[in-house]
Amino acid sequence: MKLSILIPTHNRPELFRRCLESVLSHIPSDVEVIVNNDSNDIVEIKHKQVQYYYNKFDNLSKVYQFLLSKATGDYVY
Repeated sequence: MKLSILIPTHNRPELFRRCLESVLSHIPSDVEVIVNNDSNDIVEIKHKQVQYYYNKFDNLSKVYQFLLSKATGDYVY
């Protein structure tokens, strides 16, 4: 079983950093984390399980569709 965790973010660099650090401290090695930031205000946390994308979408459903298209896990959170 492989899990994909999808994280959309916008204009919250400190909250995003705390979120990602928390996720990474609690997941096993076979979990992937996929991040889409549409404001370019975050500092990437280098980690082998995290994929970063920088795309602007005009609505939230398109963000989720994009993130889902990148997910390779059997389950998505």
